[in-house]
Amino acid sequence: MTPLPPGTRRSLLLRSFAVQGSWNYQTLIGTGFAFVLLPVLRRIHRGDDEALYEAVARHAELFNSHPYLATVAAGAVARLEAEGTPAETVRRFKSALRGSLGAIGDRLVWQAWRPACALLALVLLLVGAPWWVAVPAFLLAYNGLHLWLRGWGLKVGLRD
Repeated sequence: MTPLPPGTRRSLLLRSFAVQGSWNYQTLIGTGFAFVLLPVLRRIHRGDDEALYEAVARHAELFNSHPYLATVAAGAVARLEAEGTPAETVRRFKSALRGSLGAIGDRLVWQAWRPACALLALVLLLVGAPWWVAVPAFLLAYNGLHLWLRGWGLKVGLRD
């Protein structure tokens, strides 16, 4: 596979922040996932509007994962699409990933990392730090992992 250019990878990462922007009960984050993949799909189906439309529609179907780990799936699916993997194989791959990425992300982020960051802020307050130190400490610690997970997920997805 020819590696995706840096601009396309950057677009995937930046678009991943909007993956939940079109969340709905029918497709969950499926339409957001298609939005994340759009730069890759445009690159692959350049000049073939019908193939692009079909690919976007295929990726706008039901999909769900933890939003911070959606980049793992986006990177892997982008690579599969770039390699010309059959659509049904990509569909099965996405179906196999979604539950695992959701469960891992929920346990790692919501049940472990967010409470640990809140505890850090509370400890800072209890030892006498002003609120304007505790709040940024929480935000920096929490978002440090959040941002790292998105970047790491895309890198792993594209590579592995």
